[in-house]
Amino acid sequence: MTFRDGSKVIYPRLGICRVVGVIEKSIGDTGVKFYSLKPVDHHDSTHILVPVDKAQDVGVRRLIDRTEIPKLLKFLGKDIEVASDHRKRNARNAERISSGEIFQVADSLKTMVKLSKGKTLSPEEQQTLSRARQLLLNEIAYVMKQSVDEVAEMIEQALAGKKSRAKKIAA
Repeated sequence: MTFRDGSKVIYPRLGICRVVGVIEKSIGDTGVKFYSLKPVDHHDSTHILVPVDKAQDVGVRRLIDRTEIPKLLKFLGKDIEVASDHRKRNARNAERISSGEIFQVADSLKTMVKLSKGKTLSPEEQQTLSRARQLLLNEIAYVMKQSVDEVAEMIEQALAGKKSRAKKIAA
């Protein structure tokens, strides 16, 4: 999978980035090409360099297609089993978010929301819940060109198992 200058991509844990170029650096005797990524919601000089040949392994991907959003919202409404061992659960959630795959991030969000209904979340779990929610909100809002508040309402309805405007989204 290749990206061009100006392409919008997802960088795991960070969210939406713009490809600002491909640069070549020497590592030892070898020239290595890197994508230079700039997070769209950071107003500082943050840049991420990702080796072109490792971008997919790292989890860099294109943004979700607008037609996939109804399927994602439906997925959020499905029930999920929550592991009782908090260490395994936290490790699994970290792995899901690190993958960069939107359905994996959604899975972590569902897990944390369901868990929060039965107990108070630990600070680490609260952070996971917040991060997963923010990643989904930002990507869906960007793709749909809607406000974060509108998308937050759709996600909350989906998590509650309510039908949302998902059918209208794909149109």
